[in-house]
Amino acid sequence: MILPPLLDWPSAGIGPGLDIPIDRRVTRANWRLYPFSRWAFQHTRELVPSRGLRRSDNPRDLPEDVVSLDHLCFDDGEGKIISWSEFEDRTFTDAMLILRAGAIIHERYLNGMTAQTPHHAFSVSKSFIGLLGEMLVVDGTLDPDAPVTLYVPELIGTGFAAASVRHLLDMTDGVAFDEDYANPDADVHLYSASYWTPAVAKGGARETLARLARRDHPPGDGFSYRTPVADALGWVIARASGERLANLFRARLWHPAGCADDGHFLVDTAGDDIAASGLNATARDIARLALLMVEERGIAASACANIAQGGNRALFAASKYATRSQGSYRSQWWVSHDSQRSMAALGVFGQRVHIEMGTGLVMIRFGSHPLASNLHTDDLHQRAIAALREFLR
Repeated sequence: MILPPLLDWPSAGIGPGLDIPIDRRVTRANWRLYPFSRWAFQHTRELVPSRGLRRSDNPRDLPEDVVSLDHLCFDDGEGKIISWSEFEDRTFTDAMLILRAGAIIHERYLNGMTAQTPHHAFSVSKSFIGLLGEMLVVDGTLDPDAPVTLYVPELIGTGFAAASVRHLLDMTDGVAFDEDYANPDADVHLYSASYWTPAVAKGGARETLARLARRDHPPGDGFSYRTPVADALGWVIARASGERLANLFRARLWHPAGCADDGHFLVDTAGDDIAASGLNATARDIARLALLMVEERGIAASACANIAQGGNRALFAASKYATRSQGSYRSQWWVSHDSQRSMAALGVFGQRVHIEMGTGLVMIRFGSHPLASNLHTDDLHQRAIAALREFLR
C-alpha cells in the first residue's frame, strides 16, 4: 500500500509549493479529503455548524505514571520490526493517549495538535451513543424490544419500520445501504453530504433516513455496519428521552465522566445533533468517557455489562467484518470476546478507542489518515496493542 508522505502543514503554515495558508484552502467540499483533513479534523467548528458540550464543573484529574515506550518494538506483519513511534507516524497519528489503571502512561501529540485541542471523533461517536442508549434501557426510558416506530412514527413506511430498538443498537435491522468508502458512488458519500448540503436534504439526516426504503434481509437475520443506523438510533434516543441528543449526552455522560475541556457535536442542516459522527473532544476527555466504562461506575455499570456480553457472533462471522476473528458487534461497539474483555470504538481516518475491561488498559488515538477505512491498518493496530500489553507486563 503506497501512501503520500506525512506532512506537518499546520505547523508549517502553508501547503507544499503554495503561498496560501492551509486553513484558507479548506472548504466544506474538501475538508474530509487528505491533505486538507490534516488541518480540518482539529478545526471542525470553523467549517460546519455545531452545538457545544460545556466542560464539567468537577473535572476528573488524570494522574500520570509515565512508562517509556522507546524500547517497544514489534513485527508489523510485513516483515519489518518497527518502534512504537514509527507505528504512530506510519498511521498518521494526531494524538496517542494510553492509560493503565486510570493513569496516563503515554501521551503524544503530532500534526500541531495539543492536549487542549478537540478532534473530530467520526464514528467513535456511534459507540458512546450506543452506551447512552444502553443506559436508557437500564433506567427504563427505552424499551429495546419496542419497534422503532413507537418512538419515531416518521419511520413508518421506511426500511426501518420492521426493526426494533435492539436491531438498531446492534445494526441487525436489515436496511440496504452501501458503506464502501472506496467506492465513490456508494450510498455513504451521498448520505454524508446530506448532513450539510441543503440541495441534498434540507431536513438533514432525518430527511434522508425517511427515504431509505430497501431492505437486504428481515431484521435480526444479518449484521452490517452502516452509518445511518446510528443516526436512526440517535433519533429514537432523543424522542424517548425528550431531550436534544447533545444535552442528554452532556448530562448523562460528559459531566459524570468529569470531562475537563469544552467539546462539541456537529449538527446538520436541520440543526439536529449528528449521532453517527458528530462528537469532537480532546483525547483526554475521550479517555474520561472510556474510564466510565472500565470502572463500571453508576448506571454505566449495568449498561457496560450489556455491551460486554457482545452481539450475535454467528451473524458477525458471516459478515464482511469477520476479519476480527471471534468478534461481534453490540450496541455500536466492536466486542472482541478475548481474555482481556476488549471492546473498541472505531472511526474513519484513524480514530480509535481500545478498552480492556479485564486489564484496565485504555488506548485513545486520533488520526488524519489519507484512507477512510480502518481495515487498512486494523491488523497493524492489533499487533501494536498485543505488543504493548506484553511490554507492560
